[in-house]
Amino acid sequence: MSAFTRLWRRAPVWRSMIYFMVFFTIMSLFFPMPWMLSHAPWLQRIPGMQRPGASSASSADNQSAAPGPGAPAPDAPVDNTNRLITPDITTALTGTIPFGGHTLPLPAGIWHPVLTGQFGPGGLMLINILVRTDRGVVTGVMIARTATEQLPLDVVQAATSHCHDDRNYASHIYSDRPDGRNECAFVANAVMGPNGAISSDELIQIAFKRLSALGFPMPSLFVVANWILSSGATDATKGSSAVTYLLAPTKPGTIQLLAPLPYWDKAALTQVPAADEFIRKTDRWLARWVPLLRQSMMRDVGNMAVSPDLARDPSAP
Repeated sequence: MSAFTRLWRRAPVWRSMIYFMVFFTIMSLFFPMPWMLSHAPWLQRIPGMQRPGASSASSADNQSAAPGPGAPAPDAPVDNTNRLITPDITTALTGTIPFGGHTLPLPAGIWHPVLTGQFGPGGLMLINILVRTDRGVVTGVMIARTATEQLPLDVVQAATSHCHDDRNYASHIYSDRPDGRNECAFVANAVMGPNGAISSDELIQIAFKRLSALGFPMPSLFVVANWILSSGATDATKGSSAVTYLLAPTKPGTIQLLAPLPYWDKAALTQVPAADEFIRKTDRWLARWVPLLRQSMMRDVGNMAVSPDLARDPSAP
């Protein structure tokens, strides 16, 4: 009997560690962490490891945090008229905030400013990116854009086209007029790519790089609730707005997803009831939240009161 055979028979704890090592090695190949994908992209080619929506362009680039009306094209450099600042992230915001001459309601929780300012030709668009945390872990990111002018029809159509994507969990078309009046909302997902990239939008990349540099733990996937509104030629009040919520579908106080990444694909979602219920709750919450956004971003409503029940999204702490 060899020394290895004797050790195998007489050291049950060591033998168990060998079993565990093999098991967890296999599991790490099928469900790699983001840092593993950044060092070994070939892991995405393992059957079952294609990221949600990977059959065409990634969800992060095409749906989640999708550029709203007036946002620069994905590959376009930031215009030199941009005026952006990174506010004190320790500032605590709740309830509502002033934004572009309007009153923007905030979902439940304490929000902190990440990036704010103007962008686009002549600084036409205003942007405000906020983050919400629970026990130091990111539970939500809000990206709000607005302009007080009617945007070109092709720009509006490019933005609202995301509402018609078949990969969305849910889509709602509220208005689609030939004169440019468009309003829609959708629920989708966004997968965190290598180096913390979640969107091709340069401003969103800047915001997420700041969050990463400050050490905020973030999940590898967010559920996206997006609303887009643009005025038409016959509307008395001109303006365009887009508000995107990235909600963390995680267990409280952690970055552990309610389901492994492959199960967030639309076709596989029902296999994990907890993930499916999170999407359903997000869609129901967004449907109730949109009228409040529409009211607040189309006219100045002053110090509006937001119902605590209405403000509580599925990932609120």
